[in-house]
Amino acid sequence: MQFYSERLRYEKFTPNHFEDYFRLVSRQDVMVHISGAGLDLPGARKRFERSLRADGRQNDMGFVAVYERATDLYVGLGKIVPFEDGFTEIGYALLPEFWGKGYASEITATLIAYARNCGSVESLVALVSPENQASINVLTKQQFRFFREVPEGDVVRHDYILDL
Repeated sequence: MQFYSERLRYEKFTPNHFEDYFRLVSRQDVMVHISGAGLDLPGARKRFERSLRADGRQNDMGFVAVYERATDLYVGLGKIVPFEDGFTEIGYALLPEFWGKGYASEITATLIAYARNCGSVESLVALVSPENQASINVLTKQQFRFFREVPEGDVVRHDYILDL
């Protein structure tokens, strides 16, 4: 699974992507709204192994490594994976040096278009920390709407939905 958007290239995760993945998820500033803290090496390996299987055996879904087309630099990740109740989850994470360039919106729009082309996806769900206003803005620009609040231990998660 490899596809492109205007400025980015996407390729499905393989074990070869771990080094870039670890560089992303070990960062506190990236993970603060995802897991609460940057991951150490064992935690990152465990989470990466789960991400390799997140496609639910659907070859047209999964986690993707995202690269700038012009430079071939690793930007971050995107995901389009089966979720609960027949929903499909999308998400992204970017290295801070790529924040503020519109890449989060480009990744989100690309994953929405990809989901529409799959033909079997009815609704997309994005999970976001209520404090992550930047991601909420990305989602609402793409017509996602607030769907529900989900308690997760001591914190709360907000789910946004887009019906295709």
